[in-house]
Amino acid sequence: MAQSEGNGIRGRFLGDGARLVAALAIGALGGSLFAALDLPLPWLLGALGATTAASLAGAPLAVPSRLRQVMIALLGVMLGSAFTLERLAGAAAWLPSLAALPFYVVAVGALILLYLRRMSDFDRPTAFFAATPGGMSEMIALSDQLGGDQRRVSLVHGARLLFIVFSIPFLARAFGSDQTAAPPRSLTTFELDPAALALLAGAGVLGFLFARRVRLPAATFVGPLLGSTVVHLAGWIATEPPYLFLALAQLVIGSSVGARFSGTPLGVVLRALALGAGATLLMLLVTFAFGGVLHELTGQSLALLLLAFIPGGFAEMSLIALGMGVDPAFVVTHHSLRVFLVVLIALPLYAWLRRRGWMAEAAD
Repeated sequence: MAQSEGNGIRGRFLGDGARLVAALAIGALGGSLFAALDLPLPWLLGALGATTAASLAGAPLAVPSRLRQVMIALLGVMLGSAFTLERLAGAAAWLPSLAALPFYVVAVGALILLYLRRMSDFDRPTAFFAATPGGMSEMIALSDQLGGDQRRVSLVHGARLLFIVFSIPFLARAFGSDQTAAPPRSLTTFELDPAALALLAGAGVLGFLFARRVRLPAATFVGPLLGSTVVHLAGWIATEPPYLFLALAQLVIGSSVGARFSGTPLGVVLRALALGAGATLLMLLVTFAFGGVLHELTGQSLALLLLAFIPGGFAEMSLIALGMGVDPAFVVTHHSLRVFLVVLIALPLYAWLRRRGWMAEAAD
């Protein structure tokens, strides 16, 4: 019996490993193609596009959540270099757009909720958690606990993420992104010495432990970001992250988005993609409306505001900002507040709607 269980565990491990290798290999091929074509964010978008296509074709792909979390933590450490005294000196100019975020979150969430209720057969709890503009992991978990359909919520969020991440770099380029600190293109560029790497790793770990202890949202990202920011602002390290690290994070995170659809019946995926496309279009319309007004009021570029507001995933939008050289500190600060607002508001709002009888409809 013990030997049989051991063989089963070993078989699952080898199977998971094969699916991971396949996902990363296909993602790397897509990234290489996008890089050869000089497309924006090649290792993110190329990996995302290639693994999505492979998943729809039936390829068994998987990127373990733990590996994704490691890459998200690495991204947080890298983004700490964006928080310099020079950038933070102008942070007061961010207040109008930060103040607009609560209204944006409510407007987008309400619009997508109405859209899902009209265009799908989702029950109300499922539509509610699928409509939240961010906090994907938390909303998927809450939907499972509170009567929603976890698979549908996961697929709609995944589809929304896919379309936003794939479209935003092209839209930002079309509207003239402020490319002030684009990273080097060579994967072999590597400037950090071992002592600097050790310092950043230690800062990231301590930041994560602190964020988890005080229960900050997205602690895996926010904690390493805070730790890295401290050592950069203190002047203990002042170098940009190597492009190799950035490309690796793009590859893993892009592949994980595409692999999300693997193993799901094609008809179910196509339905989720259709709903996700409609939700993305509505989100873009609302984002352009808010961005246009804020552009006139603050003078911030429309491309920068688009990157800062659109709910395309904390890690993914941060990668896009860092990869395109758009002010990452501005973008990360806005997405941090957006995710915090979604996590803060969603559960009390759900409870309030339930008390009023709106959530009384049973899940399918």
